Amino acid sequence: MSGLVGPRSVLARCVAGVSARLGVQVRELGCLAAILAAAAATRFANLPARGGWDADQGTEMLALRNAINGGGLPTFGPLAISVGGNFHHGALYYDLLLPAMWIGSGDPTFVVAEIALLSLLVVPIVWWIARSVSGVAAGLMAAVLAAISASLIGYATFIWNPTLVEPAAAVAFLGAWEAWRTARPQWWLVAAAGSAVAMQSHVAAGVIVVPMAAAFLAAFRRAPAGRRRRVAAWGAAAVALVVVSYLPLIVYELGHDFSETRGMIGYFTGPDSTPARDPLTRLIFSTIRILAWPLTRWPMVDLVPAFLPSVAVAATLALTFIWRLVKTGAPVRVTATDAPAETPDRAAGAAQRASAEEYEGLRFVGGLLLLIVLTLGLGLKAVSEVQELPTEQYHVVADPLVLVATGLALAAIWRAAGSGLARQIGRVAALVALAGLVAWNVGHWPPLTSPDGGWPAAQAAATRIERTAAGAPIALVPLFEEKGADAYAYPLERDHATLVAVDRAGVVVVLCDTFWLQGCGGQAEAAWLASQPGGLMQVDRFAAAPDRIMTVYRRSP
Repeated sequence: MSGLVGPRSVLARCVAGVSARLGVQVRELGCLAAILAAAAATRFANLPARGGWDADQGTEMLALRNAINGGGLPTFGPLAISVGGNFHHGALYYDLLLPAMWIGSGDPTFVVAEIALLSLLVVPIVWWIARSVSGVAAGLMAAVLAAISASLIGYATFIWNPTLVEPAAAVAFLGAWEAWRTARPQWWLVAAAGSAVAMQSHVAAGVIVVPMAAAFLAAFRRAPAGRRRRVAAWGAAAVALVVVSYLPLIVYELGHDFSETRGMIGYFTGPDSTPARDPLTRLIFSTIRILAWPLTRWPMVDLVPAFLPSVAVAATLALTFIWRLVKTGAPVRVTATDAPAETPDRAAGAAQRASAEEYEGLRFVGGLLLLIVLTLGLGLKAVSEVQELPTEQYHVVADPLVLVATGLALAAIWRAAGSGLARQIGRVAALVALAGLVAWNVGHWPPLTSPDGGWPAAQAAATRIERTAAGAPIALVPLFEEKGADAYAYPLERDHATLVAVDRAGVVVVLCDTFWLQGCGGQAEAAWLASQPGGLMQVDRFAAAPDRIMTVYRRSP
């Protein structure tokens, strides 16, 4: 029996192997595993009803259903502008979710589970980047913030194309950083894969091309002359990978007069996208918004009350990061407490190398984040304004970098002083700041059950309609036509109900959205009924969600 190896021994050997491979202590890996487990718990709790369910979710599930039933990959992703849109996001977003759609037989919970699982990638990635720049404390603090971020948790728990931007961008930044740090140009393929998914998940995430291109050109420039051809070859392969991900769209564009491209150009150059404020105001506001979003979930929560705390968080992050960058860029002085008496030269050299590596990392992270802030803040109106509708999806591509930068800033406070009481004060200050961010985010986590009831409420509404229809053909009529009624078309189609036009329906369901229309539950429906030929009799009216009133009519024989 002594020769047998138990499961615990195998696990211990695996952990030890991973620890040795990464150059990370087992204890640190244990901390990271605990953080990942906490992140999973915050995302998977009550997952079926956690995320909201509305028109966008129904539309995207219908597209996945059509792709499965049609046996082919889609050419387009979701409409880029849900109201009056004339171009689309990339189809790669749908391609990635098709396996969950197939495995779950159309149950949206499986699709949300895949999104939640992919979102967990952000945690180890920001840990690794921050750790490799500034040490263990930076990595673990960044990982904690990624695990408990209210904005990241919200994005991980419902179906929407921008929800894949954060994990994809994290993969892209990891690839670029490793290519820079290790001088191994094959990492640019990883950066390209992450960039492709981010860009196709949301058109505004195309801004990632700017920092990726800048990082590649800088890496190419600093490579020795004899290695530049190899770096260029891997860069060309990375570009080819991104182009291949767009091949279905490219083929379509060539045969349709570049309609998607023209629609995109028209939108981003049209009067509705022209910034209304001066460049400095736009830049200040967008900087606050980009830095505050993954740390406070502002402006989507507590718009007015949370404004000053969000400004304070963004300003503190920016100033601390700049301070640390300036400090590491200064010449390193090694004191007696830093270097043992017997090896002062060796300790001084190690300290200088560590400081130089941290300086490189700080410049890399800060430079990429600055490029994104400048490009989005000055170039995209939605980033520098607040509407009733969500617009944070235009800048979530920066979230992984913000979390890394925050980990680096907290680590700078952690080891701001050399030794003694000052050092303890620095560590307490860093922990208090981290605890404050954790407490704020926990207090602003999305509820365990969505206010609209999520997918279970939509399925319940569909079931109620089906009972009333008793097998008769059903027509769905959204009074706000631009939004549509896909939120309920999907569960009805999944239940194999027959959906037809109004004039051929035995049961007509009128959907009135109180967010967009007035008079729901009375005048709005009465006005619609007056515009129809006779023969419709109201048989039911109920709230499918707090802001959605459904009125059911049966056609007289």
